[in-house]
Amino acid sequence: MDEKLLEQAGRIQEQLESRNFYDIDTEVEQVINGLGLDDIGRDQTISEMSGGQRSKIILAKLILEHPDVILLDEPTNYLDTAHINWLEDYLNSFDGAAMIISHDYDFLEKVTNCIVNVAFGKVTKYRGDFKSAMRQKDEKEMTQQREYEKQQEEISKAKTFIQKNKAGSHSNMAKSREKMLKRMNVIEPPSSNIQASFKFPYADTGSQNALVVDQLSVGYDRPLLRPVTFSVNTDQKVGLQGFNGVGKSTLIKSILGQIPAKGGEADFSPSAKVNYFSQDLVWPNRKMTPLQIIQDKYPKLTQKEIRSQLGRCGLDAANAMKPIGELSGGEQTKVKLALMEFVPSNFLIMDEPTNHLDDETKNALKRAIIKFPGNAIIVSHEASFYDGLVDKTIDVEKLSLTKK
Repeated sequence: MDEKLLEQAGRIQEQLESRNFYDIDTEVEQVINGLGLDDIGRDQTISEMSGGQRSKIILAKLILEHPDVILLDEPTNYLDTAHINWLEDYLNSFDGAAMIISHDYDFLEKVTNCIVNVAFGKVTKYRGDFKSAMRQKDEKEMTQQREYEKQQEEISKAKTFIQKNKAGSHSNMAKSREKMLKRMNVIEPPSSNIQASFKFPYADTGSQNALVVDQLSVGYDRPLLRPVTFSVNTDQKVGLQGFNGVGKSTLIKSILGQIPAKGGEADFSPSAKVNYFSQDLVWPNRKMTPLQIIQDKYPKLTQKEIRSQLGRCGLDAANAMKPIGELSGGEQTKVKLALMEFVPSNFLIMDEPTNHLDDETKNALKRAIIKFPGNAIIVSHEASFYDGLVDKTIDVEKLSLTKK
């Protein structure tokens, strides 16, 4: 054989080995299992997948590319606990640099050694894990608050002195203190986030069975689940649980009639008034502002009423005037929740409403659902969100026809 060909083959062999070519199949299997992609089914087309399933595919592809730097924006939103644990292990063994945006504080605690807090137009860097960073942040804010209060007391005393001594024998001292106040670097109090508060308007109903689902078969080309049967009685709140991609959203959409059922029935009470939150952040026009979106839907509302409503839901005045497409996932979610508050209903159906939300906003949302007098069906990948909220859970995973 030609020596040049042998040399070329040798170089190719070295390149293949240096890039772990012979371990690719094993590595792909590890990532597929780690992120739960087998739960989706390997033959399913991307166009038929949910947003969460597509996010998993993107994350898997990113990991398999062996980057030097990895940037992750809310990576745990569509992952179950086991898959989050796998991602934590991957990141902790990752040799490169990672930058992660997340509202999952437990996840951040386990995978970070430096926290950058972005708030109110300022970027502050803290060394250490998440809990250490939050302690440093709290200490800094307490120090700033003490310094602010001390300075305000000094300013108040100086103003009182100036007011009393403008025209007296101490007028020169008063003028000196006026100059001092003008030169003073005024300390601002620590900024704080707008605390969200939700309240879903209730429309009364007298029906015993708010929803009856009987042998409902759901899916696209083929059924995803075994026929589903359950009922929701008056004022009952139900949680749907199961791994991401099992078919919870498809079941919800079939119950609502958005996806044709393959068999069986789902019947709401004639007096049921449903208020639905979908997990997809889709807008007819992403250039419209939250203010315009709500005004377009409810033209009788004044701008003041809309601003007030958005503010109660945790969206400040500046973001109310930005194009919706420029807002973060959490800010867009708050706009969707604000829209729900204009709809009187007796049945809330919420598909992954906690995606993109911080802990304080999640807790505010949970309190609002608990206080809501009517029915609710909730889908959440956060098992703790169900605690104290739902009267019963339905394990959709046990109904799955997809091989795990």
